[in-house]
Amino acid sequence: MKRQPNGREWIAPDSLLTEKQEKIIRTQIRRNSHLIGLLIQKIDLLANREKCPKDANTVVRFRKQLAIEIEENDNFRKVFWKHLQVKESWRKLPEDLPDPLTFLVERIRSRQKALIAQLCMK
Repeated sequence: MKRQPNGREWIAPDSLLTEKQEKIIRTQIRRNSHLIGLLIQKIDLLANREKCPKDANTVVRFRKQLAIEIEENDNFRKVFWKHLQVKESWRKLPEDLPDPLTFLVERIRSRQKALIAQLCMK
């Protein structure tokens, strides 16, 4: 919850991450990216440079681990991207929005005026 300059409070959307969660996801994306790079180097060394690895199961194991790390990193990136989009859209809201109570009262009054106008037309 944040306090605006005019004293009103507004609550951030639920889909926003906390600063700690954002930091954890950023760190995890970096770690996964580093691990993906290492796995690619290992697979390249075994499969391409040695041409015929002694143990093909090792390469298969590295490839499976690589697929898991890539999928996990993609999921983290999707969550982080959605967080950034929501955060950006939240920033674009106008600053002069009325507080919820004033907004509701104005809507009720405008509906009353519309109903009165309809009744006069009958």
